[in-house]
Amino acid sequence: MNTTPVFRRLSAILPGLVLVLGLAMSIYDYQGLATALKNQVFDLYQRIEPRQVGKNGPATVYIDIGTASAEQLGAWPWPRKRLIDLVTAVKDAGATTILLDMPIAETDQTAQAELLKLWGSLDHIPSAYGLQLGLSELPDYERDFADLLTSTQSVISFVPGKQAIGTPVTPQPKSSVTSSGSDARHYTQSFKDWRGNLASVEAAAQGNGASLYDRVAGSAVRGLPLVVNLNGQLYPSNVLEALRLNRNGTGYSANVVQPESGFALDQVPGLDSISIEDTGLSVLTRPDGCLKLYFGGPETRLEISAVDLLNRAASVPSLDGKIAVIGVSANGSERFYDTPVGVSLPSGAIAANAIDQILQGSYLVTPGWAPLAEQLYLFVGGMLVILVVGRYRFRWSIIFTLTLIGGAAYASWWSFDTHRWLIDPSLIAVTFLVASFTCALMRRLHTEDRTRFIDGQFARRLSSSGLAKMHARPHLIQAEGQLRPVSSLVVGLRGFNIIADRYLEDPKAYADILNRFFSPMTKIVQDRNGMVDRTVGDTLYAVWNAPYDVSDHASKACDAALRMVENLEALNEFLETDALRQHLSHVPLSLSIGIDSGTAITGNMGAILRFDYGVLGEPVSTAAYLQRNARNYGPAIIVGEGTQRVIGDRYALLEIDLISTPRHPEGRRVYALLGDPIMRANPKFRALQEAHALIFSAYRQQRWTEARAAIAQCRKLNGAIPTLYDFYDARISQYETVAPGDHWNGSWFAGRI
Repeated sequence: MNTTPVFRRLSAILPGLVLVLGLAMSIYDYQGLATALKNQVFDLYQRIEPRQVGKNGPATVYIDIGTASAEQLGAWPWPRKRLIDLVTAVKDAGATTILLDMPIAETDQTAQAELLKLWGSLDHIPSAYGLQLGLSELPDYERDFADLLTSTQSVISFVPGKQAIGTPVTPQPKSSVTSSGSDARHYTQSFKDWRGNLASVEAAAQGNGASLYDRVAGSAVRGLPLVVNLNGQLYPSNVLEALRLNRNGTGYSANVVQPESGFALDQVPGLDSISIEDTGLSVLTRPDGCLKLYFGGPETRLEISAVDLLNRAASVPSLDGKIAVIGVSANGSERFYDTPVGVSLPSGAIAANAIDQILQGSYLVTPGWAPLAEQLYLFVGGMLVILVVGRYRFRWSIIFTLTLIGGAAYASWWSFDTHRWLIDPSLIAVTFLVASFTCALMRRLHTEDRTRFIDGQFARRLSSSGLAKMHARPHLIQAEGQLRPVSSLVVGLRGFNIIADRYLEDPKAYADILNRFFSPMTKIVQDRNGMVDRTVGDTLYAVWNAPYDVSDHASKACDAALRMVENLEALNEFLETDALRQHLSHVPLSLSIGIDSGTAITGNMGAILRFDYGVLGEPVSTAAYLQRNARNYGPAIIVGEGTQRVIGDRYALLEIDLISTPRHPEGRRVYALLGDPIMRANPKFRALQEAHALIFSAYRQQRWTEARAAIAQCRKLNGAIPTLYDFYDARISQYETVAPGDHWNGSWFAGRI
């Protein structure tokens, strides 16, 4: 076929390139594309199966300074007195640990000093002294707030990644984070900016930790950093600090996994867990020290409005034994973070979720062996997809591809449902589908190219059923030549050159005569599963058993030849009518047909850029020779020895010659095909066959007188062939003059056929 080398290379390279890109994406995660795909899958898992509430209900309550609180009590930041009242109300409600999820970075604007700064000098007011004396007697709420924090299991928060108000001051740690295995600072998130708390607040609080960093617009919060690096120093998150105080812990140990050899199949270098010392709590983390958040439904989130708590509303539940997280959501949408479950939550609610998740021990983890397993499945499955799509029909290959994808998806879901393992099927699915469709597209383009070639080569050569077979089995056409047993038939018109001169001035009539000859002959060949190889002048070349297998092809060639002889009558009737119209004599046409069977070379032949399917070899050349010389023998159909060996005694075959060539110097027998198996059984044919045996017995033994007598006897029989007998009378006369020699076996040298 005419498929170019470039197209063949593309067909082989492109599907493999898709697989290589999929593997590279899995390993290197270019611009986070692989992570983005994973996140969508794992978000879906959380929506299908969210974290369930513990048997005793949520262990954490979120106190929200939200819209309702802002409408009644004013926008954040609140005066220190109001914040004191809120913390006191939470403490009185029974909360054991209180986490303030927002930094207290600014002084109280209602404090005496701040009011004096605001009003400036009061000397121009007559009662200024009394006013200043009254202000000096106001309560110091900054001190009261600090005292409250000191007497409470309180945790304050600083915001990493957010610009400080005024000169940044390094947060004061309340507990230390030590590394075990390796230095955790190499793996944790590092920040150069942060917004901290007032010095008095930091000194009074019992815990100080990092809150969720500023959100990235349009991205969901899926992880919460449990340890952050500020200028080379490790700090715990406010979530860990709340748990440490609640469980009376003393510090933290960041457990770093680092294979001794630098590589291990079941380990990814980085943080593995963070232990809260003296509490028995060990929190599983990602390698960067983040907790993979597992969100629950509304029943897992206990939320109370700050204004309801301050007003001692009857709907406020008891907070006995709970960890309370106080957060702000009143200052617009920037206070909210998108979450995998499709609900936007403020930072404090996310912290409360994280605390509950840790206390329940509900961790979403990616096993260390998972990336290698994903890549191995991607490679092996991708190779299978490419092989199957390239070999089988698209509907079966897409079913196979979807089965592999379904297997990966089921294994991923089973891992999540059973073990809460995060194993990604998305990149596998995308790679398999793209590789499958790329391979299918290449195959489709190749198929279209192959179909065009098949149509161009065989649409006029084969029957519609034969053409359908070639479309279904295009592999039968080999780009290189191959040997096949074939039967070749060559048929031409006898006497056409006599009448052709009549039509040289009328090319339409000339072409019409040839069309009336070739059309029925082509149909006869194709009806018997033969292929019309070509037409040259008034000669048609046909082949059986190429390009596809045809059973009993020699018999089909003989049947076609007999049918051609019968069908010529219609053409002669037309020519007779046309001759009468032109007042010319009628010259009837007859056929010369040569048939031989044997091994031939088949395949695409010709120029590299213009292949043409052809059949060459001894059967074709012998059949052409027999067709050219059939007029010398007389009968219309002459059959070579190769065909006779295949069909045996089934047809009425009459031996007429032994021809030798340089390839077959000993000679090959030639037969006249006089009829079908019915004629073969006719006694008159048997008598003629026996008489011919006498002719050739005497002829090959150079008994010329006996041969002439046998010829004379054959002329009297029914079915005699006068032209053949005249031909042998002339040969005998020649040999009587010049003897063929003592070693002559009766063959006639035909030269190179």
